[in-house]
Amino acid sequence: MSDPDRTLIESTRTHRERLLAALVHGSLTARRKVTTNVPRLLGSFIIAAVLGLGCVGAGFVIGYLEQQRNEKAVTAFQESLSSNPLEPGDGLVEDEETGLLYDPEREEYLDPETGFVVDPDTMLARDPQGRLVDTRTKWYYDPASGHYTDPATGVTIDPRTLTVVEEE
Repeated sequence: MSDPDRTLIESTRTHRERLLAALVHGSLTARRKVTTNVPRLLGSFIIAAVLGLGCVGAGFVIGYLEQQRNEKAVTAFQESLSSNPLEPGDGLVEDEETGLLYDPEREEYLDPETGFVVDPDTMLARDPQGRLVDTRTKWYYDPASGHYTDPATGVTIDPRTLTVVEEE
């Protein structure tokens, strides 16, 4: 074969290879090399790591704040159990056994801070909404479970174990 014929055949083969590559892979400007995707892959890994660390950090902070809230509630419960300032007044007599004020006219025991009528055996009173209130702590009491609930924060505590009870 002559040189011009060989050149023509090689030129035709090259054109066919280019057309096949364009058909399979798209035009030359749309093709990318594998090495150009490496920065995108690394960037994706970095973004995923940052987002993962952010979620872990947020979970840690939320858990820590909830733990502090629960510890404050338990501390407040213990403090309210230990402090009970009662003073007689307005013709009411202080009962030495219970520390409550006794009204001889109505034959009722009263909590001097709230004015609620108190059962001297259980030291529980009913507030205007009908909830049982422990007069020593001013916390709501649930007789079914024996748990106390802080009226300010809504945290429920088991008084036997002094742990926070998650509401169901």
